[in-house]
Amino acid sequence: MHLRFSSILLLLLLLSCRGEQSMKMIDHYIFLHDNSSKVWMIDKLLIGKNDHTPMRFEFRQVIAFHESRNAYIYRINEMHKPGHKAAYWMDRSKNEFGFQFTNNKEWLFEIVSISRTKIVLKPKRGSFKYTMVLIPFPER
Repeated sequence: MHLRFSSILLLLLLLSCRGEQSMKMIDHYIFLHDNSSKVWMIDKLLIGKNDHTPMRFEFRQVIAFHESRNAYIYRINEMHKPGHKAAYWMDRSKNEFGFQFTNNKEWLFEIVSISRTKIVLKPKRGSFKYTMVLIPFPER
């Protein structure tokens, strides 16, 4: 009887531990804002294999992603001006990323890749002209 009770107790313990070890999905939004805000630089603007990125650093653009799901887009030499505000969203089931601007304009992208060090977004349905390659804003 004591052996049977111990076996049942051990089985229940194993089953309860097993339930707590479930895999948790990664929240891909954390790559964008690091649980607060994070600035990404548009490192490349591509049409096919043609690079249309401004040569001069100060004419490049940055995107500040906030945990609130708002983003602000600035040109580096115009950081003293208000940025273009947009709400951003991501749908991993459709592999889509989008910006919804206050003037109801929308940029829709296919997510080519997303990580902490690089994001590649390819335009969908002609909503934006360029494939964007984003990198965290370089610290100098």
